[in-house]
Amino acid sequence: MSINYKNGAIVVNDLFAKATKYDVANNLITAQFDGRGAISKYAVMNKFSVFSAYYSLYALNGKPLDWSSQKQVEMVGRRQITNFEEKEANIEIIQFLDRTHNCIYVQNTIEAKEDVDFRNITNFGINFSSYVEQLLANRLSPKNIFKIIGGFLKSKSKKKYIKLNADKSGFIHGDVMGDFYIDIALSSEPIALESERGFYNQFGYGAFIKIGEKKVLRYVISAGTDNDFTYCDVQECLRNFDKAYEDTLSYINEDLKCPDSIKDDEFMQAYYKSTLNASLANYKELNDFKGFLAGLVYQFPARTYYRDAYWTVLSVLPVKPELVRNEIITLAKGISNNGECPSAVKFNFKNYWGNHYDSPSFFVMMVYDYIAHTGDKSILDEPVKSGTVLDCARLVLDRLYQEVDEKTGLLVKGGEYNRRDWCDNVFRSGFVTYDEALYCRALQCLGEFYIGRDEAASQKYLGMYEKVKKSINDILWDEKKGYFVNYKDGDIVEDNLSIDTMVVVLYRIADEERSISILKNMEEMLESKNNKEQVAGDFGTLAVYPFYKYNKDIVQKSSFPYYYHNGGDWPYLSSMYAYAKLMYGMDYKYPLTRWFEYNITKENYTPIEFFSPIHPDGSLLQAWSSTGAFVLSYPDGKFFDKKI
Repeated sequence: MSINYKNGAIVVNDLFAKATKYDVANNLITAQFDGRGAISKYAVMNKFSVFSAYYSLYALNGKPLDWSSQKQVEMVGRRQITNFEEKEANIEIIQFLDRTHNCIYVQNTIEAKEDVDFRNITNFGINFSSYVEQLLANRLSPKNIFKIIGGFLKSKSKKKYIKLNADKSGFIHGDVMGDFYIDIALSSEPIALESERGFYNQFGYGAFIKIGEKKVLRYVISAGTDNDFTYCDVQECLRNFDKAYEDTLSYINEDLKCPDSIKDDEFMQAYYKSTLNASLANYKELNDFKGFLAGLVYQFPARTYYRDAYWTVLSVLPVKPELVRNEIITLAKGISNNGECPSAVKFNFKNYWGNHYDSPSFFVMMVYDYIAHTGDKSILDEPVKSGTVLDCARLVLDRLYQEVDEKTGLLVKGGEYNRRDWCDNVFRSGFVTYDEALYCRALQCLGEFYIGRDEAASQKYLGMYEKVKKSINDILWDEKKGYFVNYKDGDIVEDNLSIDTMVVVLYRIADEERSISILKNMEEMLESKNNKEQVAGDFGTLAVYPFYKYNKDIVQKSSFPYYYHNGGDWPYLSSMYAYAKLMYGMDYKYPLTRWFEYNITKENYTPIEFFSPIHPDGSLLQAWSSTGAFVLSYPDGKFFDKKI
């Protein structure tokens, strides 16, 4: 296998037999193409995963394809292109999504080098259990229970049919179970083979191509539920295939347009397009719910997280600020009447894992960053259920104040909620530098919101900001080590160096001398290439080092060194650490790009949530791992210094 980069695409050369898996998403669905013409994954947001298996088999002149053939696979945006060459013909497979439809587009182009009979046979299995699980989880009712039972017991009532149009194009319809359908529109005459229950689970198509001629064969496939937002008219989409592909190209070339500063660097162009695509691909709209999902594994139920969304929208602000505005309003609708912020807001605006310590601060900070970089102060007066967005910002910080130690002004993280921030596999209690720094920045933001509106309120929150800032520096700074400790709870002090403490640098809570000291220590201890004590090699940036010393404080995946919060690499934090280094003129390229390079070699072709050199990987196409695009979009290092 070889890897290179061209026009913003990741290009892989490998055996045709080897899967080259690439995740894509649009406003409604996620899918995965395998570099062999198959659709290895397909999920409809807030509904279900469609396939349990999917196989695409090619034959030329009646003989199966030689799977030892070499192929070239290009991946960028919502598109994968696979090219391979046989003695009979050159074949190109294009698979892509458009922006808004619940369907997948597939095109095969065959250029004949001799007279050739081309055939493709596709077969798949249906993930029935996903449909049942999500139906019961999201739409539990006697009617839906009947759908499930009827779906299993009344297979003869299911309808499947094939329609051949006058132009020889075809349409295959199947009722899978309940209101679950699967439709396929083809540009050529369909070959329907095996059927299961009420649908065909094997179909084919093909054509005879004379030497020197080129033939294009297309199909559009959709799986969803009748009479709701998931339904797609695949025959209409097939008629508009060229328009859909033009839209896909526009997304690649315009929405993901690279900054001029990297126009001559093929690797950095691929890096930028890949990371920005990770945020934009996760934007979803479902009725009044408009926001960014965290990633591929966060769509059942569909939900948007306060912390994930904050880091995600940083890359979106310079290209599509209107989406950031939508995100703010969606998050505002998820705030409880008493000001508690959950970890996430579900599609129905109910909270998901309530009362987090970092979520309130992230909400206020997001509003501030949006205004500072768009000038749109009208967002503060946008009406939501708790008054206005400004009212929500004050409400959440006033609620968070209930967790404050009066003497220091710092948050006290304890009791039943002591895992309720991003580091949710570690019991960080007492004063946690990360949470304190976010709270400090949020107080500053809120105080500035009230300048010219309510001077008393402005002075109140800016005064609280100054008190918290001083306490962070007085209580959590370790002079001997030269950085802020992770957390301190009485005599318990976790004094390892945690990458999430770089927020004190981003928000100028630490002065320049301390900021540079922190960053130099992170460079030495967290950048794996420089840390000679850790034994996992050169893989990226550790989340903490040394590893957590209190066994009672670490749980689940973080129980192991080099894993999750206990020393894994989180690309969103690695990139924000890179930005902190950029702010002070330090070399930032290693933490910005090493995680990306390393994962490409592991065949993870979209930005990953977290990873470890010795433990299982997190999920792919993760929204907040787009922060690398943010770093490239604001290279002056002054993003967080801009005032409203």
